[in-house]
This record gives sequence, C-alpha cells and structure tokens, in this order.
Amino acid sequence: MSTATIPASSRAGRKSLTFSGVLRSEWIKFRSLRSTQMLLAFTFVAVVGVGAFAAWVRGTVIDAIMHSGPAGPGSGTGESQMTLQQAMDAASAQGFSIYGTPIAGLQLGVLVLGALAVLLISSEFGTGMIRSTLTAVPKRLPAFFAKAIVLVVVSYVLTLVAAFATFLVSIPILGSFGIDMSLSMDGVLYSILMGGVYVAGVSLIGLSLGTLIRSSAGGIIVLVGLLFLLEIGTSLLTLVPGDFWKYVGQYVPSVAGGRMLEIGDKAAFISPLAGGMIFLGWIVLVTVPALVSLKNRDV
Repeated sequence: MSTATIPASSRAGRKSLTFSGVLRSEWIKFRSLRSTQMLLAFTFVAVVGVGAFAAWVRGTVIDAIMHSGPAGPGSGTGESQMTLQQAMDAASAQGFSIYGTPIAGLQLGVLVLGALAVLLISSEFGTGMIRSTLTAVPKRLPAFFAKAIVLVVVSYVLTLVAAFATFLVSIPILGSFGIDMSLSMDGVLYSILMGGVYVAGVSLIGLSLGTLIRSSAGGIIVLVGLLFLLEIGTSLLTLVPGDFWKYVGQYVPSVAGGRMLEIGDKAAFISPLAGGMIFLGWIVLVTVPALVSLKNRDV
C-alpha cells in the first residue's frame, strides 16, 4: 500500500500564506482599479462641496434670525450681531448644529462608500472571481477580514480628511455671517472623528450585505433601505397610538448612528452613547450572518 504525499513546494506555499499577505493582496485589488480611485476622488469633492453649501445655508438662516429676532439690530438693544452662544441656540431651534457643519455632507459619503463596499465582494461573486480568492484563502474568513480592514481604514481616512477640509472651507463662510467656528468649539472635533467611525461602520454593513446577498443590485437596495427608507417608514409609525411607536424610529441604524455624532442629552432622545451601542448592534446583526454564510455556503 502506498502513502500519498504532498509535494514540498505545495506545503511551502501553504505555509507561506499569512494574513498580512492576504491583506496586501486585497489592498492591491482595491487600489488598482481606476474606477475606485475616481469614485473616491469624487466622494471627497462631493462631501466637501455639500458641506460648504450647508455652511452657507446655516449661516444664512442664522443671519436671518439675527436680523429679525428679538436680539437683532431692530430690537432696540443696540446689538449688531449675535454672540456665538446665541448663534448656537438659533441653530438648535432650527434643528441643526453649528458644530456639525464639517460633517454636513456625510450622508453622501455614506451612500457612495456603502455601495462601494457592497460591490467590493458582490462583484467577485458575480464574475466568479470569488472562487480564485477562496482557493488562495481556503479558510475563507481571512479574506473577508482583509477586505473589511481595507474598507474600514479607507472609509475612515477619507471621511476624516474630507471633514477637516470641510471645516477649513466653512470657517470663512460662517465667519462672513459673524459666526466663529473653531476646533475648540464643543462638538466640532468630536463630530469630525466620530463621522469617520460612522462611515466605516456603514462600509462594514455594506460588505456584509454583499456577502450575504451576493448581488450588487440587491445588496445596494437593502443598504439604501436600511439607511434611508427604514427611517422614513418608522417615522410614519408615530401616527400609531401609543408611546412605544413614538420612539421606535430612534433605533434604526441611520438615526442611532446620527445621534452618535452629537453631543449632550436631548429630551425624548437616546443619548449619544446609546446611539453608538445601537449602531454597533446593527453592525453585528449583519456581519455575523455574513461570516456564517461565507464559511458554509457554496460559491
């Protein structure tokens, strides 16, 4: 009876497979596509552009309140402009914040980078390239983790740089309305840093949906449903009698994630910490089934 042996070259090849090698491979695949590079550049410009426009709109609204409200020039108080605290109070009364201006274009980045995350793996299922990937990485899960790390890092860094760029552009825009925004203002630096966390989390959800559904169109549709349509749907539940339905909308991923970016407590709203924990729960809820599916389903 003969004993089957594995060639030394094959054994050496398997031993040389490390997670750093898988991570390097996924990074090369990600950055080598010209379409991905152009999409990231477009996302950066669009996020900064939307943020700059939002700064102008917010400045205009606050300036209108300044000239028509009780603290305005026509009030007989002799004040020509509001203090920073008055401007912040006026913004809060209109449902927005000054400190959140650097991340005003975040939703556009969420949509584009979330869709890119879905495409990163669903396109491999669609073309059959996933077989080559999983042949090279037979344990499967390291390939997912490598893609996730690439997406999370790129999404966070891109959002962080775009938010800082928006902040720099917004300073003179708001300054023309007499509003002095700086990094020392409560919530500005926090919102910039946490904005990257939010987009990175959405990218991870997108990657998981692409793994679960294995269809680019289907994954993007479900992602849009989770982040946008679910919020609209739950807002209609407030019409249903009962206190329970008034607060259901705060537990959807977009609202909980958005609350995570804010500071301070609000009456009848979940706290920023609770919002962050709920958003993390949504990530786990989608990612765990994706890992199980990738590990056990045929490709």
